[in-house]
Amino acid sequence: MSSNTINIFEYVNTVPTKLFRKGEIIVREGEASNEKMYFILNGTLSVGMGTPDQKNFQEVRKLTTGQFFGEIALISNRPRAMTVLIDSDRAQLGILDKANLIRIANTNPMFVYALLQTYVERLIEAEARLKDLVSDKSE
Repeated sequence: MSSNTINIFEYVNTVPTKLFRKGEIIVREGEASNEKMYFILNGTLSVGMGTPDQKNFQEVRKLTTGQFFGEIALISNRPRAMTVLIDSDRAQLGILDKANLIRIANTNPMFVYALLQTYVERLIEAEARLKDLVSDKSE
């Protein structure tokens, strides 16, 4: 993240939180959106394709305290793109639903900007990975 990134956690201090344990699956690839996104208040999560219970899980990245996920499913209502599960012994997540998103966005427009900024950074990172994959195959 860039040094001028807004601290999105300043805006979500009123959202409900939930404690999860190691191995719990938060969302599964392909499942319908529950119109929620998640903020990692503490812990480490594994993000990937497939699901551990079908023994086909392939980790793509780790997420840790201070990061968030699920914004695409929340805003677009599209199915989940990846499976996310708890990797640390415990993790506490803040849960933001669509009603709270709208409430926070109406009172703090910079929150929406912060979400957009993070999403654009992830898109740029994904494009760079895709270019690397394509250049590796052409060699």
